[in-house]
Amino acid sequence: MFKNGLFACLLFPFFLYTTCVSNMDLRPAQNLPQLNAEFSFSTDYDHWEGDFTDYPVDGESVYELGWGWENLPASIICENGMVLEKGLFLSGNNHSDDLFMFARRKIEGLKPQTWYAVNVSILIESNVAENVIGIGGSPGESVYFKVGASTEEPQKVLINGFYHLTIDKGNQSQGGQNAAVVGNLANAAVDPGDPKYLPKALCTENALLVETNQQGEIWIFLGTDSGFEGTTKFYIAQITLQIELFNHKPEFA
Repeated sequence: MFKNGLFACLLFPFFLYTTCVSNMDLRPAQNLPQLNAEFSFSTDYDHWEGDFTDYPVDGESVYELGWGWENLPASIICENGMVLEKGLFLSGNNHSDDLFMFARRKIEGLKPQTWYAVNVSILIESNVAENVIGIGGSPGESVYFKVGASTEEPQKVLINGFYHLTIDKGNQSQGGQNAAVVGNLANAAVDPGDPKYLPKALCTENALLVETNQQGEIWIFLGTDSGFEGTTKFYIAQITLQIELFNHKPEFA
């Protein structure tokens, strides 16, 4: 397993991180036993797509849902000299007290119908200090960040007037069969008296186990499962994947 950890800080708004990597052309050969992939969004979305669940039909406007690609509030200087200046963002107003905001991407080129172990490292930017009180919960500690891996594409489906996820992500502080909680949006680097967006590193503690489909594909998804009844906006500056063969079929399969 690997991590992107905070190494040292330069003068705001620039921050130095030990590991930063450039976008890669993710068109690997087929039947790979392992795959390392890095996404830093320097030129575009890099095939990541934003989406939302746990909100009512026709609620997009009221929930102020939005995602896209734009300048990061705080540029990040990498140890190798590269500067991260662009990233994905997701934003929404959580009237349901349960809004899930996430990005997903298909990963190709693996062995078909084979189990893999996936470790994920994410560099986000959050403007929420620790121990902030909010409606329904904290805008930091009650906005849980999840990372998931699945055989099928995670999509939203309409059930009884509400959009739900087709993949088991769990609920808020609890993970699910296809996702794990890796942290929250509370950022120890943020000054509560002057809340500005600053980097925060998150990482899977245990590998996610997932089986590829007949084409050797899996889906990775990550984002926030919120218990805070208010507006949340966060940025994703970098995503790093480490995907390796899992030697035996897991017990739950």
